[in-house]
Amino acid sequence: MPQLRTLARLLPGCLLAACASAPPPAPEPLGTLIVLHKSDATAMWFDLDARAERLRASTGVAPHEVACRGELAVVCDYGASTPGTTLSVLDARDGRLVRKIELGHERPHGIEWLDDARVLVTSEASAALLEVDVLAGEVRRVLPTQARLSHMLALAPDASRAFTTNMQSDTVSVLDVATGALLGQVPTGKGPEALDVSPDGSELWVGNRNADTLSVIDARSLEVTATLACPRFPIRLKFTRDGRHVLVSCAQSGDLAVFDARQRREVRRIPLGLTPTESAASNLLGRDFAASPTPIGIFIHPRAPLAWIAATNSDLVSELSLETWTFTARIPTGREPDGLGWLPAH
Repeated sequence: MPQLRTLARLLPGCLLAACASAPPPAPEPLGTLIVLHKSDATAMWFDLDARAERLRASTGVAPHEVACRGELAVVCDYGASTPGTTLSVLDARDGRLVRKIELGHERPHGIEWLDDARVLVTSEASAALLEVDVLAGEVRRVLPTQARLSHMLALAPDASRAFTTNMQSDTVSVLDVATGALLGQVPTGKGPEALDVSPDGSELWVGNRNADTLSVIDARSLEVTATLACPRFPIRLKFTRDGRHVLVSCAQSGDLAVFDARQRREVRRIPLGLTPTESAASNLLGRDFAASPTPIGIFIHPRAPLAWIAATNSDLVSELSLETWTFTARIPTGREPDGLGWLPAH
């Protein structure tokens, strides 16, 4: 019995010592960020764990947006003075061109995966959404948006509805993905471009770049429930994964606006603090925003509290901590970075 009592006294201490000496769990790998360079017609693979560029791959002219899934990265070849009409399908592992898909429709821009085989893509010139079978390399359906310059695209969390911002109609088109039916046209402010759906699917937020406002839309009733001031030139926006905040890149002022999604108010402004490059004046937004780093593309990590913002006139991507709201790294890129995608670590 005395021996048992001695063991009982020693056991908690031994357990504490064992716990204290156990190494902390290794952090989950961050994966790879894909950055599109509009002026260089390339895509860059940047290893977020090694903090190093891994490779660059050629795309079509002026790539604007990219969507990644499985072993594929699909790039919209928007085109420059000559409109683009293709998607570049790249192998996510090595950047190899798997196939070039001829759409037969000009100015592909917004893109989202529907499943492991299909993407939806906006065509500005055709005022339509295109359903594309990426594996077969074919356009399966054309879904008219019935609006002018349908540019960006967002999907409901269950992919039942698609939303497009129509920059020349000052509306959002809402389409039933299964039937292709147009469910409504929602009036917004002038020049709607940015949009994202809340993680719970209840709200759609839209950035009206020419009005310097955000429109908050009930995703079911399709009613505008709030209009919020957001200077200057809100061009992209993204919800954080918990739905608490909305990040807005303001291209003209060169900063990031952070909104409280529940209170529907701006809670902070974060200047990028970057200088435009000497070649920025020749960029798409270089003449109008020559003094701004011109933040555009935003990507929020699916698990880690991090976001990345592409400064298209500074040839840099800035990494933002969503815990401290400070920039933690700068990633050098090619000319005119914009569209961002992500691949998990293998």
